[in-house]
Amino acid sequence: MITYDYMQRLKRLEGYAELWRDDKKYIELKAGLYATLFFKHVDPSIHSNEAIREALIACWQDYWQLVGPEHQKRCYRFSRGVHADKYPSAKVPPIDVFLRDPENFDVYQYYVYGGVNEDDASEYCFNLGAFPIYGLPEHPEALGYLKLHAPLSFVTNGRLAEFVALIKRCAARLQVDQGHGGLGFLRTYNAESTTRAAEYQLSTVFSGVDIDVPALQLGDIFWSTKGGHIGINSPHWLNFLHDRWVQKLGGVEAIRAQLPADHFVVEPYEGGLFIQAGAYPEPGHRDDGLPPNYVLLNQVLKPIRAPEMGYCYGDTPGELARYQGAYEYFTRFDQPEPPKPDPLEENPVYAMSGEPCPRSGLWSPRSGDVPLPDGYVKKGNRMPMAEWHDSGGQLQRKVVKWRLVKAMD
Repeated sequence: MITYDYMQRLKRLEGYAELWRDDKKYIELKAGLYATLFFKHVDPSIHSNEAIREALIACWQDYWQLVGPEHQKRCYRFSRGVHADKYPSAKVPPIDVFLRDPENFDVYQYYVYGGVNEDDASEYCFNLGAFPIYGLPEHPEALGYLKLHAPLSFVTNGRLAEFVALIKRCAARLQVDQGHGGLGFLRTYNAESTTRAAEYQLSTVFSGVDIDVPALQLGDIFWSTKGGHIGINSPHWLNFLHDRWVQKLGGVEAIRAQLPADHFVVEPYEGGLFIQAGAYPEPGHRDDGLPPNYVLLNQVLKPIRAPEMGYCYGDTPGELARYQGAYEYFTRFDQPEPPKPDPLEENPVYAMSGEPCPRSGLWSPRSGDVPLPDGYVKKGNRMPMAEWHDSGGQLQRKVVKWRLVKAMD
């Protein structure tokens, strides 16, 4: 059941639900639900990928049955450039015809969305991409992706569970390498500098509403000529892990032991593991702080996280570019490492004046009657007497107990 407190947190998204381009030509960003699934894509000279292509057709049918085929309004075709058309289009065959055509076995892009205007960001979108594989014949494998959108209203109108069930079915069909989803700022296909600048600004306000650009992030999670699987994206509300990642984390039970059952769903499926962080996706507005479930999950998944993630090309300030704001955003759920305990506090080292020094370092004399300065003593040298001048100017010497305060060996 949705709580009042959660509704107040979700309400913070209202002012960002639909962001238009300055000239009002089209919607650049729209708040909604999404999921991105990454699946294996093999060069057709090695493997036909027939099972994956048939699974994608089943995902198409499943998706539009959930959100309604009446929202199939526009599409892009990718032959000889990128062109927007109304859907259905004579120039864009139905997806089953498209994916069963041998001409498309090595590269397939299929993008159908519900925008009213050409180039609108839409809460209804089926976005499929698999691209040429470089590095043959030694490296015949890469990843493709499927990204699905749904309206933000699903969170509150009782349809959220239907969306999650759909994504779980698609992930199982595709036997995904990894996948994620939740709240997101859904971008126009025709992203420009204003889109990227807005994404950067939004990323500083909402930690739980994702910026997600799968076509760009493919190279950050998998690189065929650099060892293949690199790592996963940062944690999200919905998370899918192939068995290879699960084993790197010690197995299902090791993961489950770190995630409280009253806050997390940890559910194995054939070939992988599904993790849901909380009953509802959290916006993570900066005034509400980082969502605790996402912070905890980040700690669990961090050992298999990719070293970096990009959200746009170039290095333009004010964008989530690789050498600007991307790393800070990608690691936003990281917590400062706790200070390591000082071994000299836990296991103090002492020596008396006249004894051989056991370790080189800075030593502090323990004298209750007179404050004395610390001093450096080299290992093997005799620990000195404490020396000071009294009020009459006379040199005083005393045997004291010294304590090592900083080792320097």
